[in-house]
Amino acid sequence: MYKNPFKAKLLAREPVAGCIIQGAIPPLAEIAGLAGFDFLFIDAEHGPLSEKDCEDLVRAAEVRKTVPVIRVPANNPEVILRYMDIGAMGIIIPGVTSKEEAEKAVRAVKYFPRGNRGLSGTRASDYGLGKPLSEYVVEANDETVVLTIIENPEALENLEEIMAVDGLDGVILGTTDFSQALGVPGKGNHEKVVAAYKKFIEKGNKSGQAALGVVVRPGETPKQHFDQGVTILVTTAYGLFAGEAKRYVASVRSI
Repeated sequence: MYKNPFKAKLLAREPVAGCIIQGAIPPLAEIAGLAGFDFLFIDAEHGPLSEKDCEDLVRAAEVRKTVPVIRVPANNPEVILRYMDIGAMGIIIPGVTSKEEAEKAVRAVKYFPRGNRGLSGTRASDYGLGKPLSEYVVEANDETVVLTIIENPEALENLEEIMAVDGLDGVILGTTDFSQALGVPGKGNHEKVVAAYKKFIEKGNKSGQAALGVVVRPGETPKQHFDQGVTILVTTAYGLFAGEAKRYVASVRSI
């Protein structure tokens, strides 16, 4: 366990840069860290990543001083435990629609008295060879983060209650899933999705209990979201590569 600079920035409402990785490519995780990303968004929901793959990505992130956070496939305590025990410094929960579901996620990440996460001498606790477990659990409760994805109208309607949950550090608007939920799949610029974004910003800033986040899409800038009160600014490793790859090939073709 170590001090979590990502969490410190969240609490201070400083802008944080996150990079989504969906492939078992530890060098890519290292490059993200070397590039200066504050945290690695390891995606175990969409894509082929196994728990072992995630452990390798967590190690790579640690080597390059970026904070590993894992999006789990389900809001299930047994599932969350396995990802936390490999050394994740936090969890991103998909599909949360209510205060009760957010509270369930926090309890799964935190140890007693803030939660009911199982305790053992795993990688997360330095295999029991570091500080006493009684000290480790206190530090882990302070340093781990819990984020949720807001991806449907029900979740947006309950946003203020979700954000008020003690132990929840941030909420990220999932515009792609939201477009699906609104019946306009893949149309991130549709008026319905734009209206949902505006409502997310309005209700989120009014609450002020947790940090707001978005995935910055092509054609957008982090600053335009930051000016709206968003501080968690996420992009994808595949998207970065695709954009630069297309530009490079275009430059070759133009010779």
